[in-house]
Parts: sequence; structure tokens; C-alpha cells
Amino acid sequence: MVIVGDRFEQFAGNQQVLTISAAETLLAQNQVDHNVRLLLGQGVSPSRLENLIKLAESERKRPLLAFNRPEKAGRSHAHKHDPRNSMISMPRRVGPSSFLLDVWLDDECADLSDHMTGQHIQGMVLLEATRQAFLAVTEEFYLKDDPASSYFVINQMDSEYLQFVFPLPISILYEVEEHEPGKRNTHRFQVRMSVIQNEKICCVVKTRFSTYHDSFISTKEEGMAVTALQHELYAEAQHEKRA
Repeated sequence: MVIVGDRFEQFAGNQQVLTISAAETLLAQNQVDHNVRLLLGQGVSPSRLENLIKLAESERKRPLLAFNRPEKAGRSHAHKHDPRNSMISMPRRVGPSSFLLDVWLDDECADLSDHMTGQHIQGMVLLEATRQAFLAVTEEFYLKDDPASSYFVINQMDSEYLQFVFPLPISILYEVEEHEPGKRNTHRFQVRMSVIQNEKICCVVKTRFSTYHDSFISTKEEGMAVTALQHELYAEAQHEKRA
């Protein structure tokens, strides 16, 4: 039986699916058969997961939980101040230039809290998960020995959606197609990220991005901001003269 967050209550209308609230109630009332195995779907927050585990242990039904605690990527890897908005696990290397991550969505994350339609996970949520994936992989495997904080610049991002993705286990296969280290500890990447569910590729995101030291990009950004502002104010002044 699959456990999903309360926000996926429409998906929980299917057989063999429970919301986290329903699962907590059944465990607390000792109404879960000892032959049932509980699988972790999407939308269950770390705190609700811990509560579920405690309930199962108190009822001596820990073996019912057929999953391990995922290790969620923190602020330094997912670049999210609020841990609820982190969508991915820590990446693990599976090849010289390939990595694997698990997707772990929290019901209360910003991308789910405002809009839910149907039973599937929205495409923009998957896009955000892949964005976090390239941040986490790069931070962990390419920038880990660089003490300076880095700024990421997306140069191109293309997405192809092949089929619906539902609140079941999801993984991202991350493949580095090109990597060019540059001066001042800059890096340029071209990567392919495949969103996988039930051993099928459901979405492919191809991205080109660069990393720079914060100090370098901040100076450049400041100059561009001033130029853009001056251009806008000049255009407005010229418009007023003609009026």
C-alpha cells in the first residue's frame, strides 16, 4: 500500500493508496493487517514520516514500512532556505559522469501549495526538481573543494514531457554530456536529466548552465542593473519630452 501526502487525496482514491493522515489513524488504532507493506509515495514531509515510523514502532509494526528514510538535500545543495521546498535526495554517483537522485516532495512545498489539478504531478514541479538536481550534483561533485560561494547561470533549458508522473517513487538520472572548467574557477556544463518512474523515462530536461564565483557575478550583475535602469529612465524622459 502506498502512502502519499494529504494534498494528493484524489490519487488516494485509488485502491492500495492511503493519505498520510489516514495511515496515521489506522496505525494508531492498530487497524493495519500484519501482511500489509507500506510504501512511501510523494508529499509526505519528514516530520510526518517520523511520526509514521514512531506509530509503527509503538504498535510493533515497524516491518510494515517497506522503505528507508531518504536523505534530503539541504540548503547548501538545493539552494532552498525552507527545507519544505527541497525536492530531492542527496545525489549519488553511478558512473564516471552520471548520477542518481530520488525525488521527495513535501505537501507544503511552494510548488504544490498553490495549484493541484488531477492526480498527476505538474510539469513545472518536475522542472524545479531537475533544477535542484543540477545544483546539488554540481555542488557535491564539482564545487565541493572550492571554499568560495558560487552563482549558477542558466544558459538554456529544454524540457520534453513524455507521460504523466504520479505521486509514486520518482528518480532523476543525471548525465553530464559536456564539462568545461574555465578561468577564475568557472565551469560550463551541458547535462541531460531523465525523470524516471516505474522504470520508464517520463520527462527529459536538457540544460546548459555556468557557475561563477559570487564576487565576480555580483559585480557584473550590478553594472548591468545600473545600465538597464538608466536606459529605462532615459526612455521615459524622452517620452515626456515628446508629450
